[in-house]
Amino acid sequence: MIVGFDYWQVLSHYPDRIAHLIEVHEQARDRVHIISAIGRNRLGTVEREVRAVTLRGEVHEVVFRDPRESPYLKLAKCQELGIEVFYDDRDDVCRVLNKHGILALRVTRRDGSTYDLGAERS
Repeated sequence: MIVGFDYWQVLSHYPDRIAHLIEVHEQARDRVHIISAIGRNRLGTVEREVRAVTLRGEVHEVVFRDPRESPYLKLAKCQELGIEVFYDDRDDVCRVLNKHGILALRVTRRDGSTYDLGAERS
């Protein structure tokens, strides 16, 4: 199986639990990817942040002009990589991925917020 994890609000906010899930997936011989949709000002920053938490998984950045593009950018990257299961904190991402046959599992944000665009880093 090929599995993907969002970085911000998922791996970043639940580092021990998500790093454990990543390790479990890899032990099951699943391929693991971490995908983060970011603005241009964050280009090239995600790999370093991920590696501070885990050395496992391949890291990918998809760059948006507007956070509303995130669901479609993540869908395209998931399709490119053959991802079958994806963990994300945004409902809009999960809905788009599910609509296209990717099992998307929503991770509730630590702060309990539900507004998808407000969850992005500023």
